[in-house]
Amino acid sequence: MILNLKKVFKIFFLPLLLMLSTSCILSQEKKETEYVKEFLVIVEHSDSNKIKLQCKEGCAWKNLTFSLSEDSKTQLIDEYGMTDIQSVNSKKSKDLSNFLFTIKKIDNTYKLKGVEGTAWTDLTFSILPNRKQAVNKLGMTEY
Repeated sequence: MILNLKKVFKIFFLPLLLMLSTSCILSQEKKETEYVKEFLVIVEHSDSNKIKLQCKEGCAWKNLTFSLSEDSKTQLIDEYGMTDIQSVNSKKSKDLSNFLFTIKKIDNTYKLKGVEGTAWTDLTFSILPNRKQAVNKLGMTEY
């Protein structure tokens, strides 16, 4: 009788236990990634010291245009737009991406540093006239 119970356990209960534990793990992974929102920011070529950004996804803002002189500090950008270290919004929205990066332009070269919500730490690229470069949480991308 004990031998039969071991067989029944191996045949029915062990696979059932394995299936239930796998299901719990997968549902936990889904919950963790449900609230991770993508962002897509387009950096546009501009003349002089201007920086033009357009957010296509994950932001509360659509367009930003600002000037930075070559000797100025970098500008912090988050899901709410231009910010500074004292004003970084601690309130997070499930409808927006959660990112923070700095941007600086020298001639036609853009330097970005990922602070939060990016897989990248540094991005440097040039943009030719009448061109754009897309950036998301993984780095430079196409749009």
